Amino acid sequence: MKFKFSQLRTLWAVLFAAFFLWAPLGAQAQWWSFGSNSNRPVISELLFNSVSALRVERQLYMSPEDLQQNKITVRGRTEVGQGKVGRVEASLDNGVTWTAVPFSEQGLFAFEFTPEIGRAYPFRIRSLSTTGQVSEEADNAFEFKLVKDDSRQLARETFEKLLQRYMARDRAGFMQLVSNRFAGDAVALDSALSNDFRFFDSIRIEPVIRQMAASNNRWIIHFNFTRQVRSTKTGQMLKDQAQSAVTLVRDGESYKLVELAAPLIFGVSDPSNVATYVAEGSAGRSVLTVDDAGNASTAKQLRSSTGAAGGSIRDARILQGQGITSSGSVVSYHIQNHPNGAIGLWDGNFHPGSDADGDIFILADSSLDAVQLPLQGSEQSSVAPQFGKLYGVKLSDGTTFVIKYVSGSTGPGAIPPGAITTANIQYRHFR
Repeated sequence: MKFKFSQLRTLWAVLFAAFFLWAPLGAQAQWWSFGSNSNRPVISELLFNSVSALRVERQLYMSPEDLQQNKITVRGRTEVGQGKVGRVEASLDNGVTWTAVPFSEQGLFAFEFTPEIGRAYPFRIRSLSTTGQVSEEADNAFEFKLVKDDSRQLARETFEKLLQRYMARDRAGFMQLVSNRFAGDAVALDSALSNDFRFFDSIRIEPVIRQMAASNNRWIIHFNFTRQVRSTKTGQMLKDQAQSAVTLVRDGESYKLVELAAPLIFGVSDPSNVATYVAEGSAGRSVLTVDDAGNASTAKQLRSSTGAAGGSIRDARILQGQGITSSGSVVSYHIQNHPNGAIGLWDGNFHPGSDADGDIFILADSSLDAVQLPLQGSEQSSVAPQFGKLYGVKLSDGTTFVIKYVSGSTGPGAIPPGAITTANIQYRHFR
């Protein structure tokens, strides 16, 4: 059927008038209805006071000492590829009730609440675009609780023991406090400690703990530090100041070291195999470094983890026509570990790339935290990815790449129709 221009103009006028007659009746619930598309908003930053909550899957516990004026301030950022953010809402009762959260044009939001000790708050947060799309609530849903128990003190004592043994150059004693689930390369950490003690001495580290947060049976300790060492090659005294973090995991009646952030305070000689991420706010600071020849100096901390072992969980996105690599470069429809391709997403399917050694493992695990090597699961040459599922690839360099499709959407131009074109993913790269 064809319409004349005058008929089309009349039709648009009727629709326009109908909208304004109808809008007052349901404006609160339906303000976004026209022009909706499939591009979902994403919560890209989320802090409880100064503790990042983006990587929390089930629980986030904090203590009264972590409060600021008896309150928790939740701050973050929401982004959307098309359209604009129209609303941000938070819930402390698992979505039974929602509270509107103020936000800026840049998507920055913040709100406060005063938690009660021992009370569990089933936290959720979501953002809605002006085109009607809603962020994936499950990505940022967990239990928050303010606790007062001895686990915090036990974790702090382990941190202090690690510092004491490191400054005493007690490699064996230090490694006794390292978990067998260490997220980096534990063998590399052991070797790096030996090199640290060979390349510099007179080690003095003064940390100031900023925040401690418990999540999934772990304590994450965020701290500022001042450090001084003497180079054994030149006799020069070197100093640096920065902020970093360590993660400790419960092991029987105590805690052990399971993850280190850059800039490193332990294992400085091999950051590429020991650190798993860069602590927020440290990029650009001058920090201690040492080369293979034992030359100690200071250099600026990069924004990336400088090739750090990827045993920790990391967030990324796949967008139509582009992708994200673990080194930060961009290629078509790929998330990969090497420039010539470790894994890829094209034709709507997930394929092993040229650096993969064999097929894709479809894993039974539901959490990236639960994945253990060697990979166990059915193997396929290519997979149509499903949200919430985990897939693994063995790479030809002997490492393993595991990816979880968290949320996403399909869109125009997908091949085949209905294929994923936008995906929020999490991955781990085991070295």
